Amino acid sequence: MKAIHLVFFFLSTLPVFSQSYAVRDIKSFGAKGDGRTNDHDAFIKAADFFNKRGGNGKLIISKGLYKVGKQLFHQNTKDKPVYEGVDLLHFKNVANLTVEGSEKTEIKFSDGLKFGAFDPASGAAFDHGKNYFVNITYMASVGMGIWLEDCTNVQILNLRLNGNNPAIVLGGVYGDTGIQIPFSGIYITNSRKVRIKKVTSSYFGQDGIMIGNEKKSPNLPDEIVLEDSWFEYNCRQGLSWIGGNDLVATNCHFNHSGKSKHASMPGAGVDVEAEVGPISNGQFNRCEFVNNTGCAFVADSGPSSDCTLNDCTVWGVTNWSIWITKPRFTILNSRIYGSTAHAYTADNEKDATKFINCVFEDKPYKGQEPSGNFLIEENNARYLLFENCLMRSHKKKLVWFDQSANWKPEEKYQLINCKMEYLGDNLDENDWIGLFRNVRLINTTISATHPLAEKKKYWWAGTKVTLEGDKNVISIGKKLINW
Repeated sequence: MKAIHLVFFFLSTLPVFSQSYAVRDIKSFGAKGDGRTNDHDAFIKAADFFNKRGGNGKLIISKGLYKVGKQLFHQNTKDKPVYEGVDLLHFKNVANLTVEGSEKTEIKFSDGLKFGAFDPASGAAFDHGKNYFVNITYMASVGMGIWLEDCTNVQILNLRLNGNNPAIVLGGVYGDTGIQIPFSGIYITNSRKVRIKKVTSSYFGQDGIMIGNEKKSPNLPDEIVLEDSWFEYNCRQGLSWIGGNDLVATNCHFNHSGKSKHASMPGAGVDVEAEVGPISNGQFNRCEFVNNTGCAFVADSGPSSDCTLNDCTVWGVTNWSIWITKPRFTILNSRIYGSTAHAYTADNEKDATKFINCVFEDKPYKGQEPSGNFLIEENNARYLLFENCLMRSHKKKLVWFDQSANWKPEEKYQLINCKMEYLGDNLDENDWIGLFRNVRLINTTISATHPLAEKKKYWWAGTKVTLEGDKNVISIGKKLINW
């Protein structure tokens, strides 16, 4: 009996080997990639294959134009959408999976897909005449392109996802603003160690990419990496980050949101909006946020903190460039065109919004003047820091800096080694160029250099400005100003 027990114990402790690594081409599941055949069912079969084996493989999307898109019509039901979109590649509980295309691979959603509110009896577009409308039987969804749910170690490489939103059939408003219905290129929920590289996810009815990780393991970083990718011309956002604690985006483009078929708010390049869980530790390196219907970069809702933009281009053309009301956001070495508004009202220096080595300028975008009346517009953002920054205005007023007179010097707006230049002559005579109320200037120069600036009697509006250091120069033309 002892021998039997020993043998049994030995066998029970042997390692269990997982099944072998599987490499499959999407065409082995029946896809044609000829631009005519609808290949949606082949993608569903591929997802099912890897879901059943728990991943451990590679799905190759070989060169070709893959036409996709599938909607189920449900007439006069009580609990189903009138048009129910079917997700394309929905991976769930998989690990160690790569989805890889090529430079000549494109997945494009079909013309004529329904999106918005539609009549459940006739299937026709439904205009309810309301600003807010939610009734699932009137909903027409398209579904997600690639959905990673509870996955680990997943790569998506060399792929073009085209939502084809110019060719969708729009219904009425659905949700709280615009059309808030699932139709995004990439959706990541509760997944870790995800790498997306050389991917284009554009022209979707919702977002190019949405990341929504809940706080299940607070000490475990998400390790989500976006590299060399494009998220443009989507109807809501380039990126909606609604939950997660570790995201690095490098050389990515979050541009032209809401500039195609329709626009749904917020319409941002990137919206940091903690809905499903807290957000922290975001890094955006050498990224673009350009010409979006809403803010270029916004963080204004939910518990978000600790994010950095480094060497980025932020260009608010029809809306604000930057709108941040959350702690510990730092913008470094970046170019900010248009108008910046709002910063975090901090209780200490560590939590404050910081701009370091940045250029602010009202630079036109393809001949279009950027929005806003000031380069920077702030009210009561305690401890806000500008260090080694250049603010250069051609037409806008420079700044609106307004804050409580009761704040301590260290709590005031801090301008350290900064340079402000007003270069224009477009204001009325005797107009003011910038408002400085309870601001701390340390070795900072402010000047209006146009030859007409002094003649037109431009002036600075300032009260209780604190000057420190020996290199502060404030002037209108050749006339020095004392505060």
